[in-house]
Amino acid sequence: MSTAVEQKGNWRRLAAMRKLPLTLGLIAVLWIVGATTGSLLAGPPEPLLEQVGIGLAVEPGPWWAVFTSGFFASSLLDYLACTVMILIGVGIAERTMGPWLALAAFVAGSALSALVLVALVEYGTDNSDQWLSFLGGEYVVGAYGGAAAALGCSTAALESLWRRRLRTWLVAATLMFALFVGVAQTLQALSGAVIGILAGWAAQSWILRRQAGKLHSSSLRETRFLVGTVVGVFAVGPLLTQLTGTLDVGPLSVVSQVMLQASPTADEVREACDDDQSCVTLQGVVGVQSFGATILSLIPVLLLLVCAEGLRRGRRLAYRLTLTIQLYLVAVTTFAVLQYVTDPDVTLGNDDVGYLLLYAIPAIVAPLIIVFLLLANRHKFRVESSDASYRVLGRTTLIMAGAAVALYALFWFLGGNPGRSTGWDLAGQLTHILVPFPVPFVTELPQGLLSTVLYGLGGDVIWLCILFLVLGNYQKFRAVATDPAADLGHARELIHDGGGSLSWMALWENNQYWFTPDRKAGVAYQVHNGVALTVAGPFGAAEHHADAATGFLAHCSALGLTPCFYSATDELDGPLLPRGFRKLEVAEETLLNIQTMTFKGKEWQNVRTALNRADKLSITDQWHHYRMMPPGIRAQLAEISEEWVADKALPEMGFTLGGLDELKDPEVLCCVAVDDDGLVHGVTSWLPVFTDGAVTGWTLDFMRRRTTGFKGVMEFLIASAVNHFKEDVPQISLSGSPLANTDSRNTTGSGDGTDPGEGDHSALDRVLALLGNALEPMYGFKSLAAFKSRFQPEHRTLYMYYQDPLSLPSIGLAVGSAYLPGLSPARSAGLLRHMVAREPAQ
Repeated sequence: MSTAVEQKGNWRRLAAMRKLPLTLGLIAVLWIVGATTGSLLAGPPEPLLEQVGIGLAVEPGPWWAVFTSGFFASSLLDYLACTVMILIGVGIAERTMGPWLALAAFVAGSALSALVLVALVEYGTDNSDQWLSFLGGEYVVGAYGGAAAALGCSTAALESLWRRRLRTWLVAATLMFALFVGVAQTLQALSGAVIGILAGWAAQSWILRRQAGKLHSSSLRETRFLVGTVVGVFAVGPLLTQLTGTLDVGPLSVVSQVMLQASPTADEVREACDDDQSCVTLQGVVGVQSFGATILSLIPVLLLLVCAEGLRRGRRLAYRLTLTIQLYLVAVTTFAVLQYVTDPDVTLGNDDVGYLLLYAIPAIVAPLIIVFLLLANRHKFRVESSDASYRVLGRTTLIMAGAAVALYALFWFLGGNPGRSTGWDLAGQLTHILVPFPVPFVTELPQGLLSTVLYGLGGDVIWLCILFLVLGNYQKFRAVATDPAADLGHARELIHDGGGSLSWMALWENNQYWFTPDRKAGVAYQVHNGVALTVAGPFGAAEHHADAATGFLAHCSALGLTPCFYSATDELDGPLLPRGFRKLEVAEETLLNIQTMTFKGKEWQNVRTALNRADKLSITDQWHHYRMMPPGIRAQLAEISEEWVADKALPEMGFTLGGLDELKDPEVLCCVAVDDDGLVHGVTSWLPVFTDGAVTGWTLDFMRRRTTGFKGVMEFLIASAVNHFKEDVPQISLSGSPLANTDSRNTTGSGDGTDPGEGDHSALDRVLALLGNALEPMYGFKSLAAFKSRFQPEHRTLYMYYQDPLSLPSIGLAVGSAYLPGLSPARSAGLLRHMVAREPAQ
């Protein structure tokens, strides 16, 4: 990456920070006050804490404590956490609402969340609630409530997609901290988030009068996102419990004990090894105290996060895995509770019952809630992978599990374990390897190098492989039961009814088709990287295009695909922009109004020169359908095409760029420049454009010239096309030049509010700019666009319509895959190196 680009990025980040004076000011006040009062390392001194902290079930502090508590923290780590919260919460609020409203939200949120926290603790103490009464008797400081309230309030100023998404994330994150950590600051953050969201909702409905506060039915995508978020919170929460250690008092903190495998202490390992130092050392290097054991303890978290991502995509496999995991956790927790309460050596007192109700019951109820949530929405997770991907996943899992069992049993016997352990110990050790969750029984540790290595690292290898296979499974889709030949034929019929200048490209290879229920319109698309990338807009009669666009969205949602209309005209503004779509300029189509073109004037000098040179060289234009060409011309076209491809480091591009195979369509016209000796100097192909069954235009596609052909052959061929089509159609298109205008793009949003993703399209801009610059020396897109401008064309912008800014990286990769299908890993690596080397330093 160039130094100029890095410096430009640094300047942009500094400029962005300078736009947040309130946020930076609050952070500065937090640290300056902490430094001057000696509070940075261990919080405010006791006398000061009693004056500035929120008193919980103790002597009520001064009234100003609800305001001052937000400008202190309890430790250096707490100061860092408060800084991050202010930077995120107040920073977003300041960008969306302005500094004064953000300040008001922070101050009011701090005060109100403090009052709610005091009320909750007092209520819990009065009613002997184990959790809330435990929080009594302390003073609380921190900026969490104010920052969460500011962030929640700012969501009112966002457009609908980001508003729902940010509110979901905020509530999920604060609820996770409250339930799994449970200290007073987490409850205040949750209170602040709810207060801020409610205030924003009220502002939407009553002050801003946007009517966005009305209840609306949840879409399929929203439901999947919500369920995936819930599962993701349940995955990260137990890890949070382990990381915060002794701080955990939340009702779900005990879940980590049944979900994550705990590493044994040094004393436990020494006891299991019978004080054998070599055994202890071995366990620390490759056994239960090694880095591999740490990775194994994270497998349940990673597995549930992978499931959460699959649920967001509507994948059936993720639904089944999540359901199985949650039922397993319910069974293990229930077994542990029953084992404890039925133990004759245990006498339960009132406190014991209270703690069981506080910790054990929620640990059972939480996964049950997820189970019921999944079952209630089971019809929304129906996206199946291909049968082949399921076979690969199942076969690989069985082979790895079988190999682990066989090898471990062999190593176990060779290591001398039968003399000191039983068969039940062997079964338990195998369970430790194959099941990443804690098992409700204790087993002996194995002896011997090989068995210890496999015991400590075998589960890591197996489950990491499974996780990658599951993620790969998410990229596969079960083919819809259709007749490809029939679909292609019907698409051709609809294109005769109507379409755009690029609609004929829908008939090319690698495209799939979706048709409206009445089959009067359709959409051609390709699936890459989970993105349904369309080939231009809908085709068929124009009055059905809007219905086809919206119907295609539902089709993509049902399959868990991200819809993206590529190289479409602004006719899709009506059906897509009100649904939260944005559009990004991807090409400029060049249109020629040929009936008024005369090639007279100074601006046509190059074209006239090409026509005169062709006349002197006795070169004429010949028009053929490929199948009707003389064999000699067909052979020369193949020779010219092979010569052109051989000169490139990459294969021919596809998607909206046709090759020799696309010339062979019986309705495509070819214009060939041939001299008296029968030598072909160049060729162009023209795709028909239909309206109501009649040809109303032609679109330039294939362009090739012989290396030794006369200069100006392309100008000659296009000028010949103008003269040839002039009597039949009013307009022809020289098509767009893909990846040619990556230096200056315009993006239009839905326009319904401030969008934190407004700058996100720069990520796709960057990908397309890199791709365009890397391919320019080989394919000359920019020079092609400059060449087309010689014909004084009109321009029509072609757009890419997308809905979710977070999907832009996937869309960028999908566009690259569509234009360069079947690129080998070696060539992909070479292209990547070339892209980075040619990155523009502007």
